[in-house]
Amino acid sequence: MKRITKGDEPASFIQTKLENEKAGIQMRYDTGLGTAERKPIKKALLKEQGFICAYTLKRIGLDSCHIEHLKPEELCRNHMEEGIETVSDLDYSNMVACFPKVAPKGIPKHKYFGAIKKDDNWVNNGDDYILPLQTNCEDHFKYTKSGDVEGVTDRGNNTIELLGLRHPILIEDRKNAIDKFIGKAAPIKKAKTTQAISEIDKISGGKYAEFCIPLKHALQEHLVYLLKLEKKLKFARKK
Repeated sequence: MKRITKGDEPASFIQTKLENEKAGIQMRYDTGLGTAERKPIKKALLKEQGFICAYTLKRIGLDSCHIEHLKPEELCRNHMEEGIETVSDLDYSNMVACFPKVAPKGIPKHKYFGAIKKDDNWVNNGDDYILPLQTNCEDHFKYTKSGDVEGVTDRGNNTIELLGLRHPILIEDRKNAIDKFIGKAAPIKKAKTTQAISEIDKISGGKYAEFCIPLKHALQEHLVYLLKLEKKLKFARKK
């Protein structure tokens, strides 16, 4: 997971909500916003996320993502109707962009990953999970060079289960990205590895690297290997 810093809410979205409010219309996200109204929202989300999925870190664009509510939108509406203080289904701060655009056909939601697997699941008001808006969200997960991931905390493990982050497809995608970056036949050297560790999770050209956090963890693992190898060679030369 990569921390998301929310940017400005799109002016067009603010205007749409104001116009509905003035007209006395109780607007809903699902029925009150069409494709044209959602496009500026999606663009803003993609920009602040550096064009990676909020949950899986896969590369996304306008045609490969959907607008996801961190707290499920139907639950937001129900709580608002019950008078429970909460975010509304129109609250921009509760929205992120996630892969894919639509759920894959023929695959049950619980057997997929990311926002599709999460669906409307929400326990203990979300306090049992890690959300990408949280300051230290990255610290709850540890990725390996093999593409796997494990939770460093209980909440991290809960989130891995909630989002299906150990799904075979994601593990394979992360492994391929890591192998491509580090190299298999001729792995990158220490200097390039050290530089990459400091830069891989930084935005460049408006985008984050796909799987930037798994790549960073894999590079750190690779650096440990290189340092051990360097020490071993120095010892061998002394002999």
